[in-house]
Amino acid sequence: MSTAEVSETQRLRFKLKEAEEALEKAAQYGLQLLESQHELQNQLEEQRAEMTNTIEALEQEKYSLQREVELKVRMLESMGSECDTIKQQQKLLWEQQEAMQERNHAWEISDFKNKLEKMKAELDEARLSDRQLRHKLELQNEMLSSKSEEMRALSERAHETMSSEVLGLQIDKTELEAARDLLEHEINEMKYRQQQLELTNTNLQRQVERLSEEKEEREREAVSYFNSLEKTREACQDLQIQLDHALQQGQDPNSKGNSLFSEVEDRRAEMERQLISMKVQYQSLQKQHAFSRQQLHRMKIQIATLLQLKGCQADPEQLERLQAMLGQKNNEIEVLMIKLRQLEKLEVTHKAELSCASAGEQVYGDGTYYTDLLKMQLTASKQESDRLGDELSLQRMKALAESQRVLEVERKLFGSERALKLCQGENMKLRVRLDELRMKYEPDAVNKDRVQKRRREKLPVDMPADEPTEKGPGKHQPAVNGEAGQTEPSATLLQEVPAPEPASQLPRETKRVRISEEPPRSVPVDLKIKKEEEEEVEIGAENSRAERKSRQRAHPVIHVSSKPTSENQCAQQ
Repeated sequence: MSTAEVSETQRLRFKLKEAEEALEKAAQYGLQLLESQHELQNQLEEQRAEMTNTIEALEQEKYSLQREVELKVRMLESMGSECDTIKQQQKLLWEQQEAMQERNHAWEISDFKNKLEKMKAELDEARLSDRQLRHKLELQNEMLSSKSEEMRALSERAHETMSSEVLGLQIDKTELEAARDLLEHEINEMKYRQQQLELTNTNLQRQVERLSEEKEEREREAVSYFNSLEKTREACQDLQIQLDHALQQGQDPNSKGNSLFSEVEDRRAEMERQLISMKVQYQSLQKQHAFSRQQLHRMKIQIATLLQLKGCQADPEQLERLQAMLGQKNNEIEVLMIKLRQLEKLEVTHKAELSCASAGEQVYGDGTYYTDLLKMQLTASKQESDRLGDELSLQRMKALAESQRVLEVERKLFGSERALKLCQGENMKLRVRLDELRMKYEPDAVNKDRVQKRRREKLPVDMPADEPTEKGPGKHQPAVNGEAGQTEPSATLLQEVPAPEPASQLPRETKRVRISEEPPRSVPVDLKIKKEEEEEVEIGAENSRAERKSRQRAHPVIHVSSKPTSENQCAQQ
C-alpha cells in the first residue's frame, strides 16, 4: 500500500470520527432542546392559567357593565337596526344587479375571445398552407428545369458513341438522382408536417391559456358565490340574534313588573357568569389546540418533503454498473472498428496481390495451376471465416439480448421503487391537504371524529432504510452482459446512523436522521439510458460515414456477400 493510500485512509477515518462526534453532539443538543421545550411548555401552561383567570375576571366585569348599558341603549339599537336593515336590503339589491351585469359582460367577452382565437387559428393555417404551396411550386419548377436540362443533355449525348460501362454508370447516376429527389421531396413533406404540427401546438397552447383564464374566472365566481353565501349566513345569524333578543325581552320580569321572578333572574345571571367563564376557558384551550395542530401540520409537511427527497435519489451502485457496462461497450466498439480497418487494409492488399498475380500470369503462363489452387484455398478460408463470423455475431446478439432484458428488468424495478417512494410522499401531502380542508370546511365533524375515535397515526420517519448489499473492497466488480441484474442496489437518502456510545448513554428510543443537503450528483437512470441510446445512434452514424468514405475512395468494383458480417452487425447494434 502506497503512502498516498495510507494518507487517504487516515483522512477518511478522521472525517468519520468527526462525523460521529458531530452526531453525538447533535444528540446531546437534541436532548437539551427537549428538556428546555418541556420547561417552556410548563411555563406556558402556568402563564395560560394566569391569563385565563385574568380574562375571566375581565369578562365578568364586562358582562356586568354590558347589563347596565343594555337598558339604556335598547331603543337606540332598535331604531339603528331598522335603518341598517333598510340599508342592507338596498345594498344587497344593488350588489346583485352589479354581479349580474358583470357576469353577462364576462360571458360576452369570453364568447368574443373564443371567436377571435378561432379566426386567428384559421388565418395562421391558411397562411401556412399558402406558404407551403408556394414552396412546393418553386421546388416543382426547379425540378422541371433540372429534368429538362437532363433531357437535353441526354438527347445531345445520344448521338455520340458511348461504351456500355459509361452508359450503365449514367443510368446509375440518373437513378441515384431520382432517389435523391424523392428523399428531398419526403424531407420537404416532413418539414411541412412539422410546421403544421407547430401551428397546431401554438393553437392548442392558446386554447389552454384561454381555458386557464376561464377557469380562473370560474374560480372567482365561485369565491364570490361563497362570499355571498357567507353574507347570507351572517344575516341569518343576525336575524336569529334579534329573535332571541325579542324573546328575551318578552320574558323579562323587570319589563312586566313581576317581583316573583327575581330569584329566577338571579339564577339566570349566575348561569350566564358561569357560561362566560366556560367560554373563556374554551377559547384558551382552542388556541392551544390550534398551536399544537400547526406544529403537527408542519411536521407532516417536513416528513412528506423528506420522503420525496428519498424517492428522487439515484442508486450509486447501479450508476457505477451502468458506467462500467458503457465503458465495456465502447471498448468493444473500438476493437471492432480496429478490426474493420484491418480488414479494409487486407482487402486493399489482396486486390494489389490479385493485380500482381494477373500481371504475372500474363508474363508467366505456366503458373496458372498453382494460382487456381491458391484461389480455391482462399475462397474456402473466406467461407470458413464468414461462417465463424456469423456464429460469433449470433452469440454476441444473444448475449446482448440477455443483457438488455436484465437491464430492462432492473429499470422497471428501480422505477417502481422510486414511484413507491414518491407515492408515499404524495400520500402524506394529500393527508395534510385533507386535514386542512376538513378543518376549514367541517371543523365540527373533525372534532366529533376525534372525540368518538382516536387512532394513533404511524409516521414513516422511523421506517428502516434499505439494507445495502455488503461487499468487500476488492470484490466490487461491474456486472457484464447477463450478470448485470444479479446485484440489486438500494437508494436511500434518509439513513439511520448509529452513533458510538458516549460517556453519558442516550436513551434507546431516540433516533437520529441525517439529511444530505447536497443535490444528487448522479443522473437519473432514464436520462442515462437515453444518453446511451443517443451515443449508440451517433456511433452507428459515424461507422456508416466511414464505410461510405472507404467505398468512395476505392475505385475498383468490390463484390460484397449478401450475408451480414459480425463487424457490421455489432456496429449497427
